[in-house]
Amino acid sequence: MNKTKAAPQSGTTQNMQTEHSITPIRIATKLELVAIRLLENGLDGISALSSLARDHDLNPRNSVSILRNRHGVAIQSEYFDHQHSGGGIAKMKRYWLADRNQASKLAELVNMKRKKRGAEPLSREQITHYLAAIPASEQPKPAA
Repeated sequence: MNKTKAAPQSGTTQNMQTEHSITPIRIATKLELVAIRLLENGLDGISALSSLARDHDLNPRNSVSILRNRHGVAIQSEYFDHQHSGGGIAKMKRYWLADRNQASKLAELVNMKRKKRGAEPLSREQITHYLAAIPASEQPKPAA
């Protein structure tokens, strides 16, 4: 019984380049995750608690600061009281997008970040869904 060799006898395997290269998609950055959560949560916004539960990150503050200062996104914030398991009260901060224009700006930024890392951009339908949940102009958040 004759066996055929899988590789050429020259000692090297032939590298066949395909038409489409497969480039691994990098994972989303913390900044992108915070931006997505701000879009997803609308006026409910995000806090350290929601970031911990969803993204295993206790501090969205730095990403919010970068979005505000480097990218010019208007993000509102307010303190709220949280009663922890020990019975004490901790002051936490909640962040949300100021208005629909800011949400649109943030969606464009997310798509730029996604394109840069080789991921699919947010669809027009998805962006429209996010924008619909946010008022067209800045309005004060009702007291909880």
